[in-house]
Amino acid sequence: MSTEIDNFKLLLFAFNCGQVPHASTEIRNAILSTIVLQQPTSQPQTSQSPIDLPDLIFLSLQELAPIYDCLLWRNEDDFLTPFIDAVTHLTGGINDGVFEHVATCSAGLAFAVLFRRVSSSLSMSNLRTSVVTLGYFETGLKGAASIRVNVSSGTLLTEITFVAAHLTANEGYREIRDHNFQDLARKFAFFTDNNVNFSKEDGTDRDFLYKDGSQVFIVGDLNYRVALPPPTPLLSQGTAIAEPGPASATADQRKLAGNYSRAPKWVAPQHSFVEDWLDYDELTISRKHAGTAFFGFDEADVTFPPTYKFDSNREYALGRVPSWCDRVLYFDMFEGGSGVKVEKYASLPELDGSDHIPVYAITRVPFKKPGPLSEQLVANLLKNNIAASTAARAQQITSRGVSLDRQVAPTAIRARQIKLQNRHIAARSGRIKNMEKLIGGLVYLVLSPAGNGILLAAVLGLVIAYVLLRTYPPGII
Repeated sequence: MSTEIDNFKLLLFAFNCGQVPHASTEIRNAILSTIVLQQPTSQPQTSQSPIDLPDLIFLSLQELAPIYDCLLWRNEDDFLTPFIDAVTHLTGGINDGVFEHVATCSAGLAFAVLFRRVSSSLSMSNLRTSVVTLGYFETGLKGAASIRVNVSSGTLLTEITFVAAHLTANEGYREIRDHNFQDLARKFAFFTDNNVNFSKEDGTDRDFLYKDGSQVFIVGDLNYRVALPPPTPLLSQGTAIAEPGPASATADQRKLAGNYSRAPKWVAPQHSFVEDWLDYDELTISRKHAGTAFFGFDEADVTFPPTYKFDSNREYALGRVPSWCDRVLYFDMFEGGSGVKVEKYASLPELDGSDHIPVYAITRVPFKKPGPLSEQLVANLLKNNIAASTAARAQQITSRGVSLDRQVAPTAIRARQIKLQNRHIAARSGRIKNMEKLIGGLVYLVLSPAGNGILLAAVLGLVIAYVLLRTYPPGII
């Protein structure tokens, strides 16, 4: 007989694998250490010590396998299996099979993987998936995969939406990443029967990313960078022109702005110049100040070092500004911030092999019914042409100084978004998949040893054919 609980423990894990395979034991040991660290430290841990395991584990994996494996062959099992094996047998021989693999959803190079603890009193139902691709020609070089599911304990129930995201890379592309998020919010389509049917125009068979009562977690390589200002210009007298921002960061910005030589290592818990860089973190700017992406989402305090970019020596790469690319965001619909509680938000340097360091968050998610989307948020979504599955009305509401009269617009926005979703789903079934195969094939020929061999053989064949044709003109042989 199951025991009813009023909240459950959730582990959210984000890792850009850098197209490098990882061993199951390495993954298991690294993830298990994040759980063991949550235990009381009054007694040393032993093999017999109880471990406070989470009820659910969600993995957001990016660049799990080489591009051609994801796009051309669509065969990532060899790379995904170690992660599934590591989690399902997380405690090794002590409690074998402690987690069960619930679902996997992939969008090109992005993977969403959900697990449930076997001994947990939680049950899951009405599982639905959705994908959005954001790469060149809308291919899966970038994109997001999502799993939406009902989680219940006895008579209590809540809906959770997990999103594994991989947004546009490179420095200076903050606005494009903002548009990536807006595309996700417009194109995600969760069908009531998980049947991708884009023939209906009324939208009664689908929900959007923003939905009353659905708690949302966005986890992954969001690729937002630290946008440091240019070096402080010096006057001829040798005095510096003051730049906006923290005064304590000025000297270190001079060290890194421009040429970006080797970045000093992070020093914790002492004050470090890197702490000042958070003022220049693009995600914080977009979410809190500009208000151009991740509307209504929150993030726990970032207290860990930048997670990108590392070289083979596990040092920050030359010529790159260290940045917090890998993040965990959550949408808390509870009044007064009484909903999702983040117990720990940290990086996991123990799992290496990539140019990223994974991050994780351990949260407590309540079962109490969350409130509806606020009218202020709905007005902001409408302003950005993002529909929401909500009963909230947005009439005569002021959002950032803009008066919005939305008596008819919500229906129009919804219809427009449904048409956008229909086109995207239709393209995913044909044109985009063909383009992914083309890109995957080209990458395979150029970057893989086997592909290089095929390319070399083809070139040699053409050269030999050319020589034969020049030596023996047509009609001689």
